[in-house]
Amino acid sequence: MTTEISRQFIVAAGLISATFLVHGVFVVMISAFLRSLSDNMRGLADMIRDVFVLMAISVALLVAHLTSIWIWAISYMKLGGFLDLETSLYFAAATYTTLGYGDVLPPEEWRILSGAMAANGLLLFGLSAAVLVDASVRLRLGRE
Repeated sequence: MTTEISRQFIVAAGLISATFLVHGVFVVMISAFLRSLSDNMRGLADMIRDVFVLMAISVALLVAHLTSIWIWAISYMKLGGFLDLETSLYFAAATYTTLGYGDVLPPEEWRILSGAMAANGLLLFGLSAAVLVDASVRLRLGRE
């Protein structure tokens, strides 16, 4: 029993590390992009540009989240949790976003892993929110 739980925690730590790495890469790329923008922004055209910058950042963060969901889904399949990709992706998306319908459940031997997936998604969505707020502040301060 203890070794099964330890195994789940080890797998969870590896998957969480992988998803943090994905998000770290995206956050660094977004920060570099924001630094490359001009500091002397004024006028309607610059405000419209800011909207598109925030949209691009949002899309990049969404890609990072989707990548993380795929990492979890493929891992669950490789561990024998689900037999088909669609079910695995559905479960990973519902759990990662903490929506958790409960209509698809993981096998008993991997239940703890699903809690780690929900915690992982919660933390990374918080990080994404922080990145968007930081980007908004940088864009606004660039105009002042």
